[in-house]
Amino acid sequence: MDNDDETLLDDRPYAYDLNGNDKSRPWSALAALNPLRLVKRPSTMAPMVIMRMGIEAADGFPGDAFDRAYYEAVVRTPGIYSADLQAGVVVTEVKTQITTALQAVVYRHRRARETALELTALVNLPREDRPSDWHFTTQTRLFEFFVSLHSAFESSFYGLYFAGSRLDRQRFTFADDPEKYQRVTGKSTAEAFQAAWPNEPLPKAMSDLRSDSFYERLGKVRNRLAHRIAPGFEHRITLHAEGITGGGSLTGGQQGEDYELAWQGEPLATMIPSTLTQAEEKLDVLWDAAAAFFASRQ
Repeated sequence: MDNDDETLLDDRPYAYDLNGNDKSRPWSALAALNPLRLVKRPSTMAPMVIMRMGIEAADGFPGDAFDRAYYEAVVRTPGIYSADLQAGVVVTEVKTQITTALQAVVYRHRRARETALELTALVNLPREDRPSDWHFTTQTRLFEFFVSLHSAFESSFYGLYFAGSRLDRQRFTFADDPEKYQRVTGKSTAEAFQAAWPNEPLPKAMSDLRSDSFYERLGKVRNRLAHRIAPGFEHRITLHAEGITGGGSLTGGQQGEDYELAWQGEPLATMIPSTLTQAEEKLDVLWDAAAAFFASRQ
């Protein structure tokens, strides 16, 4: 092994030359932290592109499908930028938009998962142990959870729009003008893919996601929490006893209570993990379809 070679966290190849050819060479974990990096090699070797988008992802993230989609859509697909690739230009404006959007997907999901754990711990904290700022912290974590989780989908659509523009410039016109980038939404992305490739699984996956009741509810909750605190926390207390008198009164020394915090009719202790799990399943479907789609364009 020469002095330029180092060791990755695992033995999966994530180094490619500028034409997208898998070089199957080991690289440093530090270099892999950068999602797109031109590495200068000895003059006898071609420049390399480091790609490992999902390395900072949390558990539950569809890392394999996500990395495959990025490789097929950005590293391997020459698209309309083949001239740039031949000239040795690695980072184009469109590639920058894709890369930064996909990095946001990783970070937003990670923050949502971390917040879910923090929020669940807060909800399960006995009332007598709650600090004075418990309500503020709970409301803040609830906001972070739903906004971050919804943003993971929004960033997915944004990145996929620019990835699609590399294959069909005419139907992805927002990619041509930075002043129109803000028009890239889930709706415009799904419509552009549907117009360009109406019979492919990816536009169907996008349409199915956007019409899914779970995704619609996620968007509504996100919008609500972006403008105000969560209204209507329910503090549910269930009294119980081993012995009850004939008149329905609690017998002395046997009473107790069960407590749970609910919102929108559902206990938060179960709502948060359930919401996270459903979101991860839908992200997996979307990115698996994206990986298959861009691989089929080769």
